[in-house]
Amino acid sequence: MTSTDTPTRHRHSVHRFSVHEAPAAARAAGIVVAVTALLALVAIAFALPAVKSGPHDVPIGAAGPQAAGSQVNRILDERAPGAFEVTYFPGEEALRDAIRNRDVYGGIVFPSEVFPSEAFPAAPGQQPTLLVATQASPMVAQLLTQIGTQLSRQTGMQLQTEDLAPPTARDPRGAGLAASALPITLAGILPAIALVLALPREIWTRLTAAVVFAAVAGVTIAALLRFVFGSIETGFWDVSAALALGIAAAALTVLGLGSLFGRIGLGVGTALALLVGNPLSGLASAPEMLPSGWGQLGQLMPQGATATLLRSAAAFDGAGATMAIGVLACWALFGLALTVAAAVRQGKSTAS
Repeated sequence: MTSTDTPTRHRHSVHRFSVHEAPAAARAAGIVVAVTALLALVAIAFALPAVKSGPHDVPIGAAGPQAAGSQVNRILDERAPGAFEVTYFPGEEALRDAIRNRDVYGGIVFPSEVFPSEAFPAAPGQQPTLLVATQASPMVAQLLTQIGTQLSRQTGMQLQTEDLAPPTARDPRGAGLAASALPITLAGILPAIALVLALPREIWTRLTAAVVFAAVAGVTIAALLRFVFGSIETGFWDVSAALALGIAAAALTVLGLGSLFGRIGLGVGTALALLVGNPLSGLASAPEMLPSGWGQLGQLMPQGATATLLRSAAAFDGAGATMAIGVLACWALFGLALTVAAAVRQGKSTAS
């Protein structure tokens, strides 16, 4: 009785399992739909910021007579409404300091002799100067140069151009820093994923390894930028420290999410970094060149803060990096808190 019933029950259970299992065609269709949706999401995340990019309240300066600055502001509003936010400075040195401190991306200096009235008659021997800082953002520097050319044609004045943070001779387009955005993002994701999967219970070992990796990766990327790409010439250790902090902030966040929530946490952390942080970092352009509001959001992510800190360390002696350091410190502490919570939970589970 028992020997004959057992195969029967087994066949019934197999039959019930096969009845509830979705047909192969339905499963294949589900995979196609899911992968297509994922590709569409990735395309939107990476392409939309580029398609919708353009200047939004880019901070620039004007030094000289108020009438000159007002006239320039009017011309800018006519040609590119909402593209620039002009700040007036009392003199050339004040504007130069603002550019070096990363308060503005550039500006125009008008000698008082150029404007004896509110019109635009240029006095002999006097020329306004266009100040740019290519290392702050090559795209904004190019945009300001184009605007300066348009102003020259419209006013009949010849602008001199001076670059206060010029690119290096080996990387005149500043492509090296811009191209490092994705490697920096991956450096904050891949080690965290690998450590969580390879060391499922060694939480403190994972944490130590992530911090060590951040330091090593920071020096490695800085060495590539300095000796291979030629994108930086000075401040090697400042750049290394900036990169190490940025990578540590991202890696600890993903590591903490993975430690506390497992594979789901790893997926959430990876998605935030790749689909939000990387496209909105602004390293390839500038936060103000991204769609309005999205650039500011990107600066609150580890990738955007790392981009700002990297440019500050590479060419401005760390000026303008205070907020970026604060953002990265908060993300690092957040990841550390998640990791500690996971360790406490693991300890309670072991004790019970």
